[in-house]
Amino acid sequence: MNTLATKQNETVEGSVPTQTKKEERIYSPNVNIFESKDNVTLFVELPGLDQSSVEVSIEKDTLSIEGSYHFDESNYGKAALQEFRGGKYSRKFTLGKLVDVENAQAKMKNGILELTLQKLEPKKTKIEI
Repeated sequence: MNTLATKQNETVEGSVPTQTKKEERIYSPNVNIFESKDNVTLFVELPGLDQSSVEVSIEKDTLSIEGSYHFDESNYGKAALQEFRGGKYSRKFTLGKLVDVENAQAKMKNGILELTLQKLEPKKTKIEI
């Protein structure tokens, strides 16, 4: 894709935790990216998160999506099987110069973040010789 190049942050692979409780897990959420004539739309899978737990920011040409999820397992006794725990989610993307970052729109429903970025018209400059 020409207008959006992905750059993945730290990833913890596998569903069974290998860290101790003191170490923080950082997940790289799954993303679907669609490009139409007018927009670039990202769908980010953030299970267990609501919109108050997610931060979306754009600094210079980098789109950052971050969030955290806390699961308090202390109320349930000793775990017999534990394939997920709380942790942080983080994903970064390098945006092309042809995206209108000032008018980005985001909404979240059922743990899926939808982010729409409007494309800008490329500027054409005629150079006199």
